[in-house]
Amino acid sequence: MSNYITRYNGYYYYFRRVPKDVSPYDKRRHIKISLKTKDRATAQKRAIIQNEAIEKFWRELITSPSPSPEGTDRYRKIVQTARVHGFAYRDISDIAENASAAELVDRMLALRDAEGHLPENKEVRNALTGTAEHPQIKLSQIWDIFRPKSADRLIGKTEHQIRKWENPRRRALENFTEAIGDKEITEITRKDVLKFQEWWLRRVTQDGLKPDGANKNFRHVKDILDRVFIALDITPAVDIDTLFAKIKLKSGANSRRSYEAEYIERVLLNSDALDGLNDEARALVYFMADTGARVVEITGLMPEDIHLNAPIPYIHIRSNERGGLKTQQSERQIPLVGAALHAAKMYPEGLSRYANADSVSTAINKYLRENDLNPDSGQSLYSLRHTFKDRLRDIQAPEEVIDNLMGHKSRGPKYGRGHILETKLEWLQKIAFSINSYNP
Repeated sequence: MSNYITRYNGYYYYFRRVPKDVSPYDKRRHIKISLKTKDRATAQKRAIIQNEAIEKFWRELITSPSPSPEGTDRYRKIVQTARVHGFAYRDISDIAENASAAELVDRMLALRDAEGHLPENKEVRNALTGTAEHPQIKLSQIWDIFRPKSADRLIGKTEHQIRKWENPRRRALENFTEAIGDKEITEITRKDVLKFQEWWLRRVTQDGLKPDGANKNFRHVKDILDRVFIALDITPAVDIDTLFAKIKLKSGANSRRSYEAEYIERVLLNSDALDGLNDEARALVYFMADTGARVVEITGLMPEDIHLNAPIPYIHIRSNERGGLKTQQSERQIPLVGAALHAAKMYPEGLSRYANADSVSTAINKYLRENDLNPDSGQSLYSLRHTFKDRLRDIQAPEEVIDNLMGHKSRGPKYGRGHILETKLEWLQKIAFSINSYNP
């Protein structure tokens, strides 16, 4: 980038002559844009970004793609044009209300210089004065924009996992559209979001739906809009965080209550209570009891993920052919102790009977309900995971160790390689369940 940097009055500028093969499309002789710094290293970094924007602009000029019916290509091109002239695209109302006098002068000078080389170029004028028309995109159209732009989130996921990811987001978008109408996304206001909150309040208070469902809807819609605005290079009239600020509904007590550890050991692990389940379903209960792993993480274990012959037996929860992980930090190694070690010996190659985690979870929860094996309302198979965390807290295990074992994001800064198996084993041995001779 040193060839494209020049210095004037102590400040660095991006300076580049327009290449001959581009000159038929861009009539400027050269491009000069302030990098707004006196530091050369900073200038070099900013020049790289500026150069990438300009070269992308030139490529689009040469290929001259026809604008889409919705005007999104046209709008993106104007945003890009503003950037190659050294400015972020801002709507004219935003410029009028918030731009400094210095920025106004800079924009007008840049426009005068550009029009000297590109006479009657409406695109440049719209880009620098903020008078471009926003693309007319309605809520009913944005799923087809959002979904392709979210492909990175679904790498390694199975078809079933992808459906589970898509469905609640589709429903949230449909609910939002039902609540406020099929509006153009650039016209969505804070009042619309509050109207959506009111729509959900009625459903919670009158129809008995849970606040957690509403809050998930709020998160999904916010995420969808945010990603779509970024994809289309649109600056919303109101910041997304401001649009969705303080609308969360108050939730009641956690609907998934934990079991008492004594009850798990005495009834679920060391009696005939689970005899009506098949062996794999019973083994899954054992796995969860002493690893705290999610159902999908246990059913997703492959033979190479179960290490019974290692100095410290452990399972490796990771993305594999059976599916991806819920979050990046979900990948972890968990020492096998107590009931979990017993389960791994029952199925050293992993569980294979169930095609997905939902089917086995549904079967076990149905069995627990029908056989009165949930002492309190709100308890389910997933309660084993909550109990696992409670047991670690009861022995005052460090939060970092708990987060690592649970596959949660650590609340503190992350340094080094994380907790090794020996450290995790030390804490798990203190809470390991005993399995008596009743079990095979």
